Amino acid sequence: MTVSTHEIAEPVRRSQANRRGESDRRMMRAAAKLIARHGVAGTSLAEVGIAAGYSRGLPVERYGTKLGLVRALLAATESWFHGHLATILAGRSGLEAIELRVKAHLASIDRSDSATAALHAIYTASQSVMPEMRKPVAAFTGRWTAGLVVHMREGQATGEIRKDIDCEAEARFLHAAMRGLMMQYLMDGSHKDLAQAKAILLAHCRDRLGTPKARRAK
Repeated sequence: MTVSTHEIAEPVRRSQANRRGESDRRMMRAAAKLIARHGVAGTSLAEVGIAAGYSRGLPVERYGTKLGLVRALLAATESWFHGHLATILAGRSGLEAIELRVKAHLASIDRSDSATAALHAIYTASQSVMPEMRKPVAAFTGRWTAGLVVHMREGQATGEIRKDIDCEAEARFLHAAMRGLMMQYLMDGSHKDLAQAKAILLAHCRDRLGTPKARRAK
């Protein structure tokens, strides 16, 4: 029995891809923790490599610059949350989907406060030390807002969300409210306050967006 070169090479390629994927995940976790603690300006690529258990030079080889690393971290954050949302929503739409999005967004700090703090540090850095991130951050937050708009229009089509609201304006407000609550939690660390604020925000969604029929159903 003979084994072709292709048959040998394929497992090797898969193994290399697996190792690269693992090193990327470890460096992203390390970057999030360091940026959460020291900010974007206070974090170096060499520190990320060492914290992840690799060489000082691997992040430079992989991402090139700190800007490349931050772009990769933002993309990884969005990719993970997109998959997480797909599982949570699972066919839900309208007002229910909006409420699930709000809960998922605010629950992210329980899953990883360092990832949440790192994301907000990137937001801040995009307006100061890393202006090159302004457009990527705006696009990132814009896609989140667009998801809310889709659900609002779904609800309007079924009659559970008021037809007289401006979906884009309401979605921007709701997203800004969630970001503000997350920032407040990062500053004071009160789970009780965050839980109360979440309840208030969810009630706002129902009262502000829902039709009388939808509100009675709740």
